[in-house]
Amino acid sequence: MGRFGLTMLLVFACCAAFGAEAPLSGVYLHPVEYADAPGSAEERAALVDAALDKVAACGFTTLIPYANTSAGRDFWPSGSPETSSPGDWDALGVLAEKARARGLRVMPGFCVLISGHEEPRGILAAHPEWALRAADGTPQGYISPANPAARAWVVAHVRSMAAHIRPDGIMLDYLRYPSQGNIRLDPEGEKVFESQAPKDETPAARKVRFQQFKEDAISALMADLHAMLQEEAPGIRTGLYTWGASVASGSPVGQCWPRWVRAGMLDVLNVSGYCYTENYGEKYMEAFDTRLRDAAALARGAGGQVELTFALGVVTSHGGVKKPEEIGEYLAVARKAGYDGVAAFAWRTMEKYTEDAARAGWFRLSPTPEEQNK
Repeated sequence: MGRFGLTMLLVFACCAAFGAEAPLSGVYLHPVEYADAPGSAEERAALVDAALDKVAACGFTTLIPYANTSAGRDFWPSGSPETSSPGDWDALGVLAEKARARGLRVMPGFCVLISGHEEPRGILAAHPEWALRAADGTPQGYISPANPAARAWVVAHVRSMAAHIRPDGIMLDYLRYPSQGNIRLDPEGEKVFESQAPKDETPAARKVRFQQFKEDAISALMADLHAMLQEEAPGIRTGLYTWGASVASGSPVGQCWPRWVRAGMLDVLNVSGYCYTENYGEKYMEAFDTRLRDAAALARGAGGQVELTFALGVVTSHGGVKKPEEIGEYLAVARKAGYDGVAAFAWRTMEKYTEDAARAGWFRLSPTPEEQNK
């Protein structure tokens, strides 16, 4: 075979494994497990090597390492003293480099607005005026998308990460408000909201207007992020982790994702699949099926094109998988609901099922080049 023929064969092989039609087969991973591991940089890198060998053995084709934490800590040298990790080990960079060496795509998860939960941390420790507030005015650990300066910082922060590792995609997480219904905006955002109040506004009308204001603010941030990502990394795939249809309209979290699908700003929808006996009893699979189908119906109704995937929660705060066979059951139900793609959450709890995954082929969602040539 000539050099041209070999080159074309390699191109075909890459397209077969990672083509636009290949479903997402990913696993979330928390870099803190390696960044904070004792030992030298070489010893931490060896831990990453061992983990990624198993990730590849499971059949996953995409690594979803968190670029930052919900407490406002970065895993790449972002240059931000408020968010940078201690030391000089580039955990995200090491993970990205070693993942690509194994043929894995890199789609970091990014905690967009959360920065400390109930207490301002990270960038909000330096800029509490950017924070959303509790009913009594106490700053919370969430960045307000209604604050122009805060919104610009978020976009620049994500750009810093994208420029550093040049990812294949990004999975946006916590692109939402807290679930509490009595949350207040930052002082500047609240001032703008109040300035727009019509004369003699009723409490009911104010509530409707507040919801719209929140959704408009977070949609403006989504639009800014989309524009920046397409400029920084043309063709990058943008994903969103979401609870699904329950938060798509009129919810306190204000995550109006059908609006973003309609505008062509999302490529991947990763719907929470965290349904277990612990939170839904014996009918947990029915609840799981309903959740996926409701979100799919909204996505279809929004128009646009978005890949439907679900987050397989191996162990979460809501519950967990009890036996290996359940993983196959979740995948089968999801496929019937129109979800070919999956992202397992998260590697630390998925690792014990490595041999089961390799044997069952749960996450080999696209044929390998060898299988293509049979």
